[in-house]
Amino acid sequence: MGLVIQGLRPAAALFVIAHGLAHAVLPLRGWMQPDLLQNDAMPAILYAVAVLGFITAGIGLFGVKPFTAVVRPFLVLASAYSLIAIFTFGAGDLWWGGLVDAGLLLVGLSGVYKYLPAATPHPGLPHRLGVAIAAAFVLYVACAMVLWPVHRAWGSTPGEYAIALPGDGADRNPAIQIQHAVTVNAPPEAVWPWLAQLGQDRAGFYSYDWLERAFGVDIRNVKELRPEWQARAEGDFVPATQPGYLGMFEDSLGWRVTKLEPGRAMVLEHWGAFVLQPTSDGKTRFIVRSTISHERIPAWQAALNMMAFQLPHFIMERKMMLQIKQLAEQRRG
Repeated sequence: MGLVIQGLRPAAALFVIAHGLAHAVLPLRGWMQPDLLQNDAMPAILYAVAVLGFITAGIGLFGVKPFTAVVRPFLVLASAYSLIAIFTFGAGDLWWGGLVDAGLLLVGLSGVYKYLPAATPHPGLPHRLGVAIAAAFVLYVACAMVLWPVHRAWGSTPGEYAIALPGDGADRNPAIQIQHAVTVNAPPEAVWPWLAQLGQDRAGFYSYDWLERAFGVDIRNVKELRPEWQARAEGDFVPATQPGYLGMFEDSLGWRVTKLEPGRAMVLEHWGAFVLQPTSDGKTRFIVRSTISHERIPAWQAALNMMAFQLPHFIMERKMMLQIKQLAEQRRG
């Protein structure tokens, strides 16, 4: 019985943190239209305060100083902002989240959480380590979840987000897509050969190959054009890993080419569209557009998507695009 009582505060802390992460369901169900955010930042503010408020309050409930001092105000603030967000976004099917918010608001206002048994503090190195881990976690959440409305459209303009691109379906919803873009100081015909070489079995992905190898993927970027790698066709398989990856997958993991317009666009199933748009001054807008969610995604899946995939994907894809830009410009020069 004593162990159960002692476990109440950690359980409450984990619940509050999990509730904060579950707010990823709001943007990943499409309630943050990229064009609307240009003129109205309030949805992003409500979302950010709710996420960071619950995360910080949860860490404080664990007894990690200095977070312990802000549990009450952050719990109240996050709950209030979350309730406003749910009603603002018209998220009626998330009524259960509103009930949790209302309950946590009452907990914060009353301060009843203070009666939960607190863990014995461990001063010195254990405490400093706990503070460092907590701070790193808050920072990662801020970059992965709170800044998602910013890096989701890195380099893109509102006009580019609105236009139709190869691979778009009739029911396209820009709110559940990410789009990254960069200007290449070279025409599309100078950029396309580098795109054609994408793949673990070809030139790699022009990103951080040392990081990919750290996860067991045998990738070594090749920074030269090879004639034998230039042929691409619809139906081709672009491998992301070598066969037998981690001893768990007999075949390679990767993507199928579902649409190909040589010199202009390549669409990879489950990744997105790689599009080269010529500009009037002889340059290229290199755009990558991906659908990363759906309107009925569960809260737990949205949290996992946002925390484990979105930020790493952005970092790797941004590096890939900048490397292709550099290679195309250098070869042309």
